[in-house]
Amino acid sequence: MGELVFDQKIDLPYVYTAGAVQREALIGLREGRMVASCGDGYVSAPATPFAPDGTRLDGTRELAAEGELEASTIAHHLPGAPAYGLIRLDGASHALLHRLGGGAEALGPGARVRAVWREERTGSITDIVHFEPAPETAR
Repeated sequence: MGELVFDQKIDLPYVYTAGAVQREALIGLREGRMVASCGDGYVSAPATPFAPDGTRLDGTRELAAEGELEASTIAHHLPGAPAYGLIRLDGASHALLHRLGGGAEALGPGARVRAVWREERTGSITDIVHFEPAPETAR
């Protein structure tokens, strides 16, 4: 007997309400700042309400929008083959995934990178256009 598969769009409307630490982080992004959530020795950037072990992260801390490239990949299946990297911001407990540009595509693990901000920001992680080589790396 054959398998019957349906491919259809299902709308699931929802409203996301940011908690206090996420709200502060989104405001920070709109202002060109990286705000992490923190608590009990764990620092999460981008801000999350809980650490991986379930500990509540109810404090915030501003981090420099610069850090170390831990790994990178090129998405050959996407138009323009954009590069993405795992970037551990200075002071963060884990890496964040974001686009690489401005020459950072050719960098390897351990390279220093920094955020490049949009001129007009909306309070979204996309306010960071990409991460480029930090001045120490570009020399």
